[in-house]
Amino acid sequence: MTNLRPTLVRIPAVLLVVLISAISYPGAVVVSLVTRTAPAVLPEGTAPAGSLPWLRVEHPAGARPYIADPEGRLVLLHGAIPGGLIDFWSGTDPTKTEPAPHYPIDPAAYAGRCPANSATIRVPPLCQNDVSEMRALGFNVIRLALSWSLLEPQRGIYSRQYLDRVAQVVGWARAQGLYVILDIHQNAYSRYVGRPTEPPLPGGKPPGLWDYSGAPKWATYTDLLPSEVYLGQREVNPAVLEADSNFWYNRAGLQDEYIGALAAIARRFKSDSTVAGYGIFNEPWPGWNLSPGFEDLLLFPFYRRVIDALTGARDGIRCATQVFMPAPCGYPDLGIHDRRHLFFLDTGLVREITDFPTHLGLTLSAYPNLVLALHAYTHKYTFDALAGQQPDKASYPFFGYEQSYKTADLEARALGAALFVTEFGSETTEDALLLRNQLAEQEKHQVGFTFWTWKENCASGTTWGIYAGVYGDAKDQRCAYDGRPKETGVKPQSGCLRSGREALLARVYPVAVGSRDFTFSYDPSTGAFSMVGTARPQDPDSVVVIPPEVTGAAAGGDLINAPNGFRTLTLHAPSGRFALSVAAAPLRLANCK
Repeated sequence: MTNLRPTLVRIPAVLLVVLISAISYPGAVVVSLVTRTAPAVLPEGTAPAGSLPWLRVEHPAGARPYIADPEGRLVLLHGAIPGGLIDFWSGTDPTKTEPAPHYPIDPAAYAGRCPANSATIRVPPLCQNDVSEMRALGFNVIRLALSWSLLEPQRGIYSRQYLDRVAQVVGWARAQGLYVILDIHQNAYSRYVGRPTEPPLPGGKPPGLWDYSGAPKWATYTDLLPSEVYLGQREVNPAVLEADSNFWYNRAGLQDEYIGALAAIARRFKSDSTVAGYGIFNEPWPGWNLSPGFEDLLLFPFYRRVIDALTGARDGIRCATQVFMPAPCGYPDLGIHDRRHLFFLDTGLVREITDFPTHLGLTLSAYPNLVLALHAYTHKYTFDALAGQQPDKASYPFFGYEQSYKTADLEARALGAALFVTEFGSETTEDALLLRNQLAEQEKHQVGFTFWTWKENCASGTTWGIYAGVYGDAKDQRCAYDGRPKETGVKPQSGCLRSGREALLARVYPVAVGSRDFTFSYDPSTGAFSMVGTARPQDPDSVVVIPPEVTGAAAGGDLINAPNGFRTLTLHAPSGRFALSVAAAPLRLANCK
């Protein structure tokens, strides 16, 4: 959707940001808001039978906060990100109509079956077998990527059917013992940023809309700027930069609408502990703004307003809505009072380029269950990669993979937040270097992960899925979902489990640790695992999960064999030094490369 008003209408808002920064930056004032209870769009949910234990953020003295279970044990979440509920473009011209989603969102279409896969879209449908397959790899969480365009296809109208579909996937996860992070996903703001003029402008190229997603058409204001990609980066697009900026300055009340969409989710899942929490905004791009002003004056204040609205935390000063809201502004309590879920806060997308904080790490909210969501793409999207340097010969980051994690640890402490890697990944050709090193850093810093992505349709080695796709072959480098099917006929939904990814990601790891003094390591080439530490008599049990792929003998705790091939190693009534281990042995892996 475009608007004929010139871009200059935003200049007063920019000047206001500068004025606010001079008066009150850094910091936000904590002031009570006048409560305004919004009418319920959906009835509040009730706790389903079999719900998982609630997770929270524990705040130990002098240490980084961490995700914990009801016993206070550190919980490590491992999982993947499926794309089947994202409103990906599939060949329909987005400038003409706003089509229905490619795969059905009616839960009945997935009852005991799976809709047909298609070569015209980058991902297969998300079906019940996907969740059981994730569980079989030892995963215990799904980062379920959702689209604002499907949740609120018309302004102010939230799709009950889409929420029912989300609830269906949450139910599948509950039955398998997996948590779910409900993540409002976007890439390059929206697939409705438009087609470029022909021929492209000098230096520009047509955008590959197959991986643009996020905002609905009615919420996409590009002000007639051309949709052209520069520097080979989908976000370096004038139409995308303009649309993002209009969102951050709350043009036409866009942020208010977005908060309303999040509120519809929170009302539905408020009482469901299988939902670990909410990802507020995936990979925020600053538009025409610069860091750190974007993060400290626009992005993180927006996060605080979301938390105010959904939890009733009442941080920030009272401000009018539907207009630009400066950094100190809070948001009215919408009467949901969702005070048990985690809130995952993505750093600005610029951080992925720098592997360094792009904000001042100010105190954000009095709400305790905050998680800093790190996207770890060292040597993939950092300066060195953009300059064409090879990972093993890169001159940046200065401190290698450690730079991203060490600085994120400091960011999380400053925010009073736990730390979690909500996204990392690469092509399969870079597994031995990029993925292995990322996983090693995650072990060192004791953080969990969700991997991008679960499945893609292309079988090419340039794709990122844990499963190889079903279209093309492993040597095919031409996969581009531009609406022209590469093959005819229906293909299976699942594809082939890549053995290299299986070896790296189906790991032996501690799912819950009672001790706060411990280290662990896993060797994906042999299955060998070691965990050592010191426990106090009052510390609760620690539990290590051993997936079916790992066959080595376990020692140091009570070993339990489960019918599905899993084993758990539990340290009961710990006291003093302890050591848990799994011996090196051949792995049982899939045959797909």
